[in-house]
Amino acid sequence: MQAHGDFVFKPYAVPRPGLEPKWDGCYDLFARDGNPLRRSIRVPSPEGFDDPELACVAAEILAEWDLRDGYGIARPGN
Repeated sequence: MQAHGDFVFKPYAVPRPGLEPKWDGCYDLFARDGNPLRRSIRVPSPEGFDDPELACVAAEILAEWDLRDGYGIARPGN
């Protein structure tokens, strides 16, 4: 888990269904006290990622951008 202001987020990778081994990057958002606020915020990627570590890095970057840009609890399109 990584702290960012009043929030904490946890990036992770989820396997995509299908024939090819692809991954989606996601993150869960928590209040600083650990209460869950949003779950499974997915990185918008039409093709997914070949590597679960890259999917996690993408989720971490998205979480940081979302929090920096003030989305916090509400992200458009999710």
